[in-house]
Amino acid sequence: MATRFRAKWGVLLISAALLLAGCAGPPPLPPPAVAPPPPVRTPQEMALERALGEFYGAPYLSGGSTPQGADCSGLVQGVFQRAGVKVPRTVAQQFEEGRPVAPGDLRFGDVVFFNRNCQREVFKGTLLAPPAWTSQVCHNGIYVGQGRFVHASPKGVFVSRLDADIWRASFTGARRYLP
Repeated sequence: MATRFRAKWGVLLISAALLLAGCAGPPPLPPPAVAPPPPVRTPQEMALERALGEFYGAPYLSGGSTPQGADCSGLVQGVFQRAGVKVPRTVAQQFEEGRPVAPGDLRFGDVVFFNRNCQREVFKGTLLAPPAWTSQVCHNGIYVGQGRFVHASPKGVFVSRLDADIWRASFTGARRYLP
């Protein structure tokens, strides 16, 4: 009788264990992946980053290229000059001289170009309407990563997102000046 009792309880215990094992749910998830460390910056990129910090928040100044005041191409020229890289003065010259970069290959320090407000400048004071296809470049900024770029506008020097409607619609290309 004792043997039969132990066998009955043994079957019950094994059944209970199997039942509970089935209710335990899926195995625990692996620990979350650790975010990759930020890329190591070259000395020129670090100099560029320091220079951007000097210019951030500067007021807009047409023709300016210093932290006391800058326009968009002056910001690009002034920041790169402080990093030891010679860049032309105007947006159009900067667009012509840099190495083309595909939008999906942007990296810190690339210069992004736009045709926003070109029509307004070109056709200012005329009765002509700007053509919808105008592809002239007239604004630029410096890509800083994560879809953001620093640029100068009448609001001063600040950061904007490339995926904002206004910048996405007027994006014309990107150029690289750093090795």
